[in-house]
Amino acid sequence: MDERVKTGAAANGASTVDAGRRNFLKGSGGLGLSLSLPSFATALAPGFVGEALAGTKVPAYAKWEDIYRNEWKWDKVTWGSHLNICWPQGSCKFYVYVRNGIVWREEQAAQTAACNADYVDYNPLGCQKGAAFNNNLYGDERVKYPLKRVGKRGEGKWKRVSWDEATADIADAIIDGLESQGSDAFILDSPHVHAGSVANSGGYRMTYLLDGVSPDNNVDIGDTYTGAFHTFGKMHMGYSADNLLDSELIFMTCSNWSYTYPTGYHFMTEARYKGAEVVVVAPDFNPTTPGADIHVPVKVGRDAAFWLGLCQVMIDEKLIDRQFVSEQTDLPLLVRSDTGKFLSAADVDGGHAKQFYVIDEKTRALREAPRGTLRQDGPVALVGTFSAKLHDGKTVEVRPVFQLMKDQLDKEFTPEKASAKSGAPVSLIRELGRKVAKKRTLSYIGFTAAKSYHGDLFERSMYLAMALSGNWGKPGTGFYSWAYAEDNMFFLAVMNKPTAQGGMNEMAEMQASFHERLKKEDPTSTDEMADIEFTKAVTVAMGAVPPAMWLYNHAGYDQLYNNKAWADPSLKTTFGGYLKEAVDKGWWTKDHLRPAPDKTPQVYMMISHNPIRRKRSGAKLYPEVLFPKLKMIFAMEVRMSSSAMYADIVLPCAWYYEKHEITTPCSGNPFFTFVDRAVAPPGECKEEWEGMALILKKVGERATARGLTEFTDHYGKKRRYDELYRKFVMDGHLMTNEDCVKEMVQINVAADVFPKGYTYEKLRKDGQVKFTSLGQSVAKYACGNEYDPNKPFFPLRWHVDDRKVYPTHTRRAQFYFDHDWYLEAGEALPTHKDPPMMGGDHPFQITGGHPRVSVHSAHLTNAHLSRLHRGQPVMHMNDHDAVALGIKDGEMAKVFNDFASCQIMVRTAPNIQPKQCVVYFWEAYQYKDWKPYDILLLGIPKALHLAGGYEQFRYYYLNGSPAPATDRGVRVSIEKA
Repeated sequence: MDERVKTGAAANGASTVDAGRRNFLKGSGGLGLSLSLPSFATALAPGFVGEALAGTKVPAYAKWEDIYRNEWKWDKVTWGSHLNICWPQGSCKFYVYVRNGIVWREEQAAQTAACNADYVDYNPLGCQKGAAFNNNLYGDERVKYPLKRVGKRGEGKWKRVSWDEATADIADAIIDGLESQGSDAFILDSPHVHAGSVANSGGYRMTYLLDGVSPDNNVDIGDTYTGAFHTFGKMHMGYSADNLLDSELIFMTCSNWSYTYPTGYHFMTEARYKGAEVVVVAPDFNPTTPGADIHVPVKVGRDAAFWLGLCQVMIDEKLIDRQFVSEQTDLPLLVRSDTGKFLSAADVDGGHAKQFYVIDEKTRALREAPRGTLRQDGPVALVGTFSAKLHDGKTVEVRPVFQLMKDQLDKEFTPEKASAKSGAPVSLIRELGRKVAKKRTLSYIGFTAAKSYHGDLFERSMYLAMALSGNWGKPGTGFYSWAYAEDNMFFLAVMNKPTAQGGMNEMAEMQASFHERLKKEDPTSTDEMADIEFTKAVTVAMGAVPPAMWLYNHAGYDQLYNNKAWADPSLKTTFGGYLKEAVDKGWWTKDHLRPAPDKTPQVYMMISHNPIRRKRSGAKLYPEVLFPKLKMIFAMEVRMSSSAMYADIVLPCAWYYEKHEITTPCSGNPFFTFVDRAVAPPGECKEEWEGMALILKKVGERATARGLTEFTDHYGKKRRYDELYRKFVMDGHLMTNEDCVKEMVQINVAADVFPKGYTYEKLRKDGQVKFTSLGQSVAKYACGNEYDPNKPFFPLRWHVDDRKVYPTHTRRAQFYFDHDWYLEAGEALPTHKDPPMMGGDHPFQITGGHPRVSVHSAHLTNAHLSRLHRGQPVMHMNDHDAVALGIKDGEMAKVFNDFASCQIMVRTAPNIQPKQCVVYFWEAYQYKDWKPYDILLLGIPKALHLAGGYEQFRYYYLNGSPAPATDRGVRVSIEKA
């Protein structure tokens, strides 16, 4: 070994390095050193590290070869990845190089194989964010010791305390809350998998044992595709990235892969090499567009009109796939002209209210639409007006949904009218309508749809175009709604004992009981429907709840949601009015409305959650309304965040490479990647799992000391304080992250996600393993196809080839909602509505998304990456708009609406539409007065999504309910600061 490795100052461990770096950052070394270390960090010889970090020596290189040679010296190499998920892949395999206790370098392993020799592989899988992550580990903002607030909340005054003192304070607050307010007192606010699979499971397990409340993270951040959920009765219908290679026409809509999916971008270009055309649908000429064949310049929030124009072309020119439409969708079902409701057996002969009808094409007579299969007994009518005799003797006029759809499209969405509404050229609407009908078409619809007020209409309209052309359930088709095998996290959160002791068998028996019960009630039901009921029950047990109600009742968001001037003008009442009606009708129960409106939350916990940045308008409403109510705010964090600044206690946690973990991959990149503990965490940082265990252990100890033995959960049942810790760690089976990863491997083997006989040792050796299935929970049924590791994956084959019914009100892909609320609002059919005036009557509309330099906010302050951009928040606006306002590139502007304001630098950009402005997210502390642009965004959920009474109008873990994240198209004004 090189003598310098033996004697380097860094060899003493992370604490020595930390102290040295602090001294270095204070000064002494001059400008030359400050520029050299960031530039050549990976090149420094270990013996030199201590001197350089201490600021006692400036780097000197005799020749350039020294830099290159020294870069390739290390003590060990481990597997690593990055848990701040970059959907839709989030499982890049990296080599992590360590020297003297420091992660010194990482690089893409480039070992992620293709499914077979006919398709390209996933390599290199990794981007500049992952390759520069090590710089984050040693930043000044790392939290290394437990901190207790000594000033006012948000003031930033702390004192260092022990883990014992910190957990004792937290435990007493939890006990006080349980005793005074019941289990509604404990809130784990929207934990994210960015902390890791183990941490995410631990948060839900802790909430499950305390019978606490956790607003659903996925709904909270607006990553739930409501249009898909309502059309198909499910959302998680993803495909693998190599499915693009079987497509002939690819739509990239509401997305920007150049920024958000750099490691999968090559699948798009490879598809073009094979002859596929790529179409980008976006208001701005975004960075993905130069690699496409066609750009559709829709106006902000007007996507639905574009898609409906394509549908009108296909129908008008008789280009539809008639058999596909007749079997897969509700378009042949009959609707009463007098009521707008589906004609049902309850109308015809007093029978089942959900038995619907079609018209036999040959006999022109009524025929029951099968409920247990999608197969039709002969051709059915799609157009025409018919009569039906009811059991009370009356005769009513009925028409197929297709006829209603055709009438609406011909009246409102001819190419000319669709162009006027959407901004897409008439000729392009006609051209693309014909191409969709004739080509094997695939779409990728990004989360911008889910973050637009009428995003559900975007989706429903796009799915209609795919239905008319028969473009799902086949290779090279589909629409990405993200799917992942999450059994390892889902089951670990609620299992009573390890897999080896029958823990997964218990879960399987519970699932089977739901299947048996539902089959007895309805023999035409499917395993998918039963599993949804099982998941709903587990959701309640986990304490997961729809976040919009939590915000409305407890965080002051009623003042946003009930402002009629900012909502859809076609709605009959306010959000609160719809909520009251929905509760009165029993659509939302006490299990959803937690904490109950008459309860006051007491203890607020954050794990990998930063609501001051991430929560729309959270920077204003959380400090003003929510935080003053809380007796205890504590955060488990790797570094100080804008939200942790408001905490009473901050507990320091290990970060990537400092703990054992496993990634949370999507079907887009169907590989689990192992994250090894390459180095010890600094200071007193602990794994989140261990920290949670210590809290629950301390709850038991403090309860005993206070003479308390049990508390009452929201079901009215008693739970013992002294059993919480034992149950959390499964009687000592799950003490560390490594224990949990081992258990997760066993769970995935039991659920068929991993190959039979697969072991933790093999995962640690190989560093990565591919799905063998999507598991036994929601994603298995939602995707509706067997996962074959040797082929590209696409969803919904079971429905197309095997004619399995969908978990919807009509048992078909549903485009007509005869729900009273949707009829009143004019949204029974997919349609277009302009975005509401969220924020007031202001001329500009903000859009946003994930930045190129970060994807997620973990990398925004990375010193290496900050040199690739302006290093501060930037708003991109049309150059002509900027001139009209007297604002030059690089100048500061004030951005404001009726609710709030912020200041931000302007970047003039000719690729941005007039009256559009684009802000990619930044941390609150990077703005003047800590007022981020997110403060303007409101996030008003769509009140119609409170509707119930339909099978697909429901909530369960990760799915359904109004999303409080509609930040695209919020109205603002801009002036020079």
